[in-house]
Amino acid sequence: DVIFKANEFCPALINWVDTNSLALNLKKTSYMIFKPNRNPLPDMNLEIAGTKIERKTEARFLGVIMDEKLSWSSHIAMMKTKMMRYVGIMHKIKRKLPQAPRLQIYQSFVQSHLNYCSLVWGFASKSLIDSLFSKQKQGIRAIMPGFINYFYREGILPQHSKIFFDEHEILTVHGLIVLNSIILLHKIKHMPQLLPKNIRLSFPDDIPTKNSDHDTANSWFQLYGSTHFKNSIFYKGPLLSMYADNTDITTLPTLFSINTLKASAKRKLLQLQQGDGSENWKPFLLNNIPGLRRSKRTTGRPT
Repeated sequence: DVIFKANEFCPALINWVDTNSLALNLKKTSYMIFKPNRNPLPDMNLEIAGTKIERKTEARFLGVIMDEKLSWSSHIAMMKTKMMRYVGIMHKIKRKLPQAPRLQIYQSFVQSHLNYCSLVWGFASKSLIDSLFSKQKQGIRAIMPGFINYFYREGILPQHSKIFFDEHEILTVHGLIVLNSIILLHKIKHMPQLLPKNIRLSFPDDIPTKNSDHDTANSWFQLYGSTHFKNSIFYKGPLLSMYADNTDITTLPTLFSINTLKASAKRKLLQLQQGDGSENWKPFLLNNIPGLRRSKRTTGRPT
């Protein structure tokens, strides 16, 4: 069925390109089959205008590397390579610039990569996100003052990077993903006019709200709680939005100003990140997203 539809699509694609006076570079045209991890699928014999179309397992689209398993491992590996290139530069200029310019360089060369399209790749496996976090901390160590290596030197204990995160209100990669998710779902529910139509229509009308449980959100949960959606913005985004609604992130002023919502969400996430102020990292909200309640809580004693 997939092969039939693909062969049916090729003439329609050529017709659309010709109708809109465009040119299709067939040498750069390829196809990809998105599939589960353990189900190998044979190649399809696709041709457009007599040119055979090659199958690929990875493709770059708007700076994001997609793989056929949607694991985002290749994209995250590319991000880490880029970040470490800049970390090396930051180490070299550390003693030649004051702290404020070093922070600006970090935001441009490290934090910007973590922020870009984080709603697409941000719900990859915990091990991949944690590996990014490790590189983020190396970027912080490249700009923070003091002895920052992993080993003792002359009896001096290396400094922890968490202190610098807290002092300069820098969100970890986990916090950035959660922040962007809360902002997107807030727009979906309260400010749809700020989003393109195709983004709005990507989310159903029955996404969970503040007081939803397994009974009231059962149809949504049956679809988006499945394997295909569980590690995506379509499942975890609404749950994070529920968390925002049930805490002090979503308030009356945030319903009228997206900037107020951004400030409120970042402030709350920084509080969670700082924890009790110790040097140890607390469990991240991204890895412990509250789910739907099994049933409504009852109040009072049964009669």
